[in-house]
Amino acid sequence: MERVTVDLISTKEFSHVNKGYNPKEVDEFLDDICDEMERMEAEIKDLRQKTTAVHPAAPVAAEENATAVPSEEITNQFREILTTAQQVKDETIRKAKEDAEAIRAKAEAEATERLDGLSEERDALTRQITELKATAASYRQQFEQLLAAQQEALEKATELF
Repeated sequence: MERVTVDLISTKEFSHVNKGYNPKEVDEFLDDICDEMERMEAEIKDLRQKTTAVHPAAPVAAEENATAVPSEEITNQFREILTTAQQVKDETIRKAKEDAEAIRAKAEAEATERLDGLSEERDALTRQITELKATAASYRQQFEQLLAAQQEALEKATELF
């Protein structure tokens, strides 16, 4: 028996008999089978590419030879693939943790730097406020002295009249 492929299903011709199945229904069903086989073949091809990308040292057998590979060898290949996938996962997690720690450390450093800058700014503003208060007190004292001198001058001027 020849290998069943999408092309074989698509081109297969059946003889017609008076009693039997509806040819249109059979054709539609065979079309559905072809669509599913094409989807499965594409998925198999995609998985083989991913397997090769993950574990290039284990070449994937050609489609014609796939059934000739002993199941123990396939099991071992899948174990290798799973082991490699586990290693990739572990490495990815480790790298993600390192990256997260680096980001956290950088954020902490930036926050500390900002806080230090804000503390310096606060201290500078506090000094300015203190200086302004001292200047205001000095102006007030000078103003009070000026008012006292003006009042004294008015009192002397009043004595003259």
